Amino acid sequence: MPDASTLAHWGLPGLFLVAMVAGSILPAPSEAVLAALVYGGVSPSSAVGVATLGNVLGSLTVYLLGSWVARGGGGPVGRWVQRRSAQEGPRLERARARLATWGAPALLFAWLPVVGDVFVLAAGLVGMRAGPFVGFVTLGKGLRYLVVAFSALAARHTGISP
Repeated sequence: MPDASTLAHWGLPGLFLVAMVAGSILPAPSEAVLAALVYGGVSPSSAVGVATLGNVLGSLTVYLLGSWVARGGGGPVGRWVQRRSAQEGPRLERARARLATWGAPALLFAWLPVVGDVFVLAAGLVGMRAGPFVGFVTLGKGLRYLVVAFSALAARHTGISP
């Protein structure tokens, strides 16, 4: 993965790419790219919208993998998801319990590092409906990107360099 400054030079398409990768189980500097673009003058609303869309699509891939495995999906990808689920055993069980207790609103925390991926995978494994999944994941991730964008905008207006 290229560094944040390289991705920022790619503009909004680079932001979309890095946000989509970050929404999956792979770490990527989506917040840094968003901040660099907003600091550089890109519209905060455009940057937040693009980052949120990419990040939600990345999370949707993890959700769909969990859903597919829960329905008996196999092959190398199914075995990989099952191994990942086994590795995340205690975390995955806690995430399932939280989803059972709080329901879809627990996905407001899907943006958290490590824990968020487990919530997303658990939502697919327990068969959560796609509508509530997308709604709450979008809200949580969008709010996180709004905070980052406004922080970058404030830094730009006060002259603080990133």
